Amino acid sequence: MLQQANSSLDRLLGIAQTGSLWLARAGGALILLTVAIVTIEVITRQLMGRSAVHATEITGYIMAVSTSWCFAHTLLCKAHIRIDALYLNFPTKVRAALDLLALLAMALFCVLVVGAVFDVAYASFADGATANTPLGTPLWIPQTLWLAGLTWFGFVVCLLTLRVILALCQGDIDGVQALAGSPTLDEQIEHENREAQS
Repeated sequence: MLQQANSSLDRLLGIAQTGSLWLARAGGALILLTVAIVTIEVITRQLMGRSAVHATEITGYIMAVSTSWCFAHTLLCKAHIRIDALYLNFPTKVRAALDLLALLAMALFCVLVVGAVFDVAYASFADGATANTPLGTPLWIPQTLWLAGLTWFGFVVCLLTLRVILALCQGDIDGVQALAGSPTLDEQIEHENREAQS
């Protein structure tokens, strides 16, 4: 039964990985849009003496949204910053327990953040709140896009946590390391070599 659950979760993680990659690409495209907006802002200030776009406000929204859209992909690629000087010296069973603890803490954090951001976005929508700027942006629009990225991240964290728990129940310590463990320097070098050859 655990094997069937693992297979189902692996399929879901594969779908989550694909979805997270596309969200990260969309976040990257938004960052490129930021570059274009700032460039237009600089040029119009030079030519016309005033701004044709409101770069500060728009790029602020874009940074928040694009960052939240990239969190899940960063997690699945194990690209979050880790301070692992001690971690890599522990036995693999201790490392697996620490990986689970880290995922559980991140899942709790996601639940709290998503709940808080939902409340903010809902209040902005219900009150018709707008930015106190010349654009007067309805705040629920960027807040909802931000919420979407954080919700997806929370979903992926919970999915990965559940998969790690099942791997630990089966005693699959290597599986936990592959799913959530911090790679050693040798593993990082081997991964880079494989990427370079393909």
